[in-house]
Amino acid sequence: MTAPTPILAAMSRKPGPPSRWRRARWLGFLLCMLGFNGYPVSDLLSRGLPLPAVAAVLLALAVLDGLWVRTMWLALATTAPARDIAPWLAGVALIGSGLALIMRGQFVGVPIYVSIACAVSLPLRWVLPALTCATAVALVVDLPRPTHLGISPSEVPNAVFGHLSFVFFLGLMMWFYRRSMMLIIELREARVALARLAVTEERLRFARDLHDLLGHSLTTISLKSQLARRLAAADAVVRAEITDIESVAQQALREIREAVTGYRQTTLTDELDNARATLAAAGIDVVVHLAGSGLPPDTDALLGWVLREAVTNVLRHSRARTCRIQLTRVGGTIVLDIRDDGVGTGQSAAGNGLTGLSERLAAAGGVLTTESTPGNGFHLTARLPSATGAAQAVPTSSPLNTGQVPS
Repeated sequence: MTAPTPILAAMSRKPGPPSRWRRARWLGFLLCMLGFNGYPVSDLLSRGLPLPAVAAVLLALAVLDGLWVRTMWLALATTAPARDIAPWLAGVALIGSGLALIMRGQFVGVPIYVSIACAVSLPLRWVLPALTCATAVALVVDLPRPTHLGISPSEVPNAVFGHLSFVFFLGLMMWFYRRSMMLIIELREARVALARLAVTEERLRFARDLHDLLGHSLTTISLKSQLARRLAAADAVVRAEITDIESVAQQALREIREAVTGYRQTTLTDELDNARATLAAAGIDVVVHLAGSGLPPDTDALLGWVLREAVTNVLRHSRARTCRIQLTRVGGTIVLDIRDDGVGTGQSAAGNGLTGLSERLAAAGGVLTTESTPGNGFHLTARLPSATGAAQAVPTSSPLNTGQVPS
């Protein structure tokens, strides 16, 4: 999967090296945003407070600015996780709210910085409560408006509403911007995942056609050669030439089968990686627990096919939010358990894909069980003995049928 661009990577909390140009742009934006501190500073200097009090407030405001720039920088220009940003954001919230509540007046604009920092730093589900809290702080600041600001009583309601709107809607705007960028990330990753799946399906189709078309023709040539060799038994030279033709046809057939097997090769590890990427791109959380490492190659390949089939089923039909994949050993049995929290159907009939898997597992001495309950999602369990002839269960004559059962 291609790496997201720096700003997208930062907002999705995924690794991606930020470029110097991107860093410079964000630094310039943050420094320009600090220009709004001119309002509380001018308010402070016009109050006639003692010099030590003015210095203390200016120092607190400078600390707030430093914390805010650091918070915004980590959130927008780096890929730092939310837990690393939390201490800086907490400092912004505490000092910003404290200054606004103590100083009041034009310091009502300070919660705007708190609101914006929360919008770009917090998990999405916590943003709206945080914006509401910042707006509540601004409301408390605005209620007893100081008379020295020269605002007439008739102007107070509009001024209060305007300040509250700035605090809430500027933060909400940044939240929408961040959410839009994250949706773009998901769409791009989904497009990459779909392209990868399309390539995989095309490889399987090519392997099937290669085997079915050339395999049949070469088998026919080999059989005809055997017949011709017997008919030409009296002529040693002709018999030798026909034997060479038969040998070449059989060798070509073996090479085609080896090539097809290589195209169709899969492992549980590869399919787990594909499952994580594909389900995440579809907005489905993946929980993986592996306790059955060191699988035999044949078992590993067969369980890879099972996982691919199950994940395709989840993507197409489940409308799930979470998919759990668990691999365990129970005595001499390897158990692969896959379940989702989707809609479920209650249908017990298996589609072609699951029927094919059941047959392959049965040929390897295993068992495939499925359960679909309305409202409780789809549950698939594959059980295989630790030592199995699973190679017989993944034939080279035709690829895995991807027909699905709704879940």
